[in-house]
Amino acid sequence: MVETRLPIPDPTVLTTEQLRRELSGLRELLETRIGGMDKATELLKENVRLVSIDTDKQLSHLKELHDEKFESIQTQFKERDVRSDQDKIAATTAVNAALQAQKEAAASQNSSNAAAITKSEGTTAKQIDAILALLASNTKNIDDKISVINGRLDRGEGGETRLKEHKTETNMTVGTVLAIVAGAVGIIGLIAGLTFGVINHSAQSPSPAIVAPAVIPLQPNK
Repeated sequence: MVETRLPIPDPTVLTTEQLRRELSGLRELLETRIGGMDKATELLKENVRLVSIDTDKQLSHLKELHDEKFESIQTQFKERDVRSDQDKIAATTAVNAALQAQKEAAASQNSSNAAAITKSEGTTAKQIDAILALLASNTKNIDDKISVINGRLDRGEGGETRLKEHKTETNMTVGTVLAIVAGAVGIIGLIAGLTFGVINHSAQSPSPAIVAPAVIPLQPNK
């Protein structure tokens, strides 16, 4: 039988105890590390949660800002539409008022022109009647004088000298009548020109110049 001699204390026991101490220290270290990792994980979760909350707040704020801007733009569009409608209504009202004023002015002008033309026509008719009456009177006088002269000539009264005097008187009377007729024609032309000017005044502005025809009286024949 072989005798074994082990050292005292036994190194195996010491090694085992040392190994256990090392393992225990390693376990504590690992637990500490794992505990730190758990805490870090919890902190990371909390940070992620806070970041998510802050992101949601920022997104919500951005959404509110965008909504506010879009609402402001929409309000500006509505105000522009309202102003455009108001301007359109104002322009339409102004145009209608101007057209109404123009229509009333044209009606008033037409009424004034009609009254002026009626008055001018009445005056012209009266003047023409007076001229015709004057012509008829002068014609009657001439006819009477011619009848007297013819009667005397038929009776042979007065001789040659008296006949010349009657002829001279007759020529003077005829010349006077022709002068009156020429004057009447000139007056009628003047009245016609004035009437034409009144009519043109309603269609044109300013009124055209009216030039009265020159009246050249005829000299009686001597």
